[in-house]
Amino acid sequence: MLFSRDYRRPFWLGFAHALLVVVYVLFVTLISLQLKYLYQGEIAPLIQMAVGFFLVILSAAMCGWLIFFEPIKSILQQHFKAGTVMLLSTIGWLFVFLTVFIMGLVMTMA
Repeated sequence: MLFSRDYRRPFWLGFAHALLVVVYVLFVTLISLQLKYLYQGEIAPLIQMAVGFFLVILSAAMCGWLIFFEPIKSILQQHFKAGTVMLLSTIGWLFVFLTVFIMGLVMTMA
């Protein structure tokens, strides 16, 4: 019953949102790692910290929107089960991606 036809769409939407979160985090990580090389030490550390703080706030907002907005919208529209399935699916897929990433790091370190 949990993954009947009515709940397949929220389950795969959760996967898509988790994938978007991973892609966004990788993109922001690449940008933040390349900031000092991008300007080659020409900008002050204060500006680097300000850009870093902006990226942290923007990332929190984007990840919060991708993870929580659609499930909460579904719950508020009286679709409690669909919203719950989507939220748990997104968090579950993020956990799977994190586990695969950590296992990949462990395998490369050994």
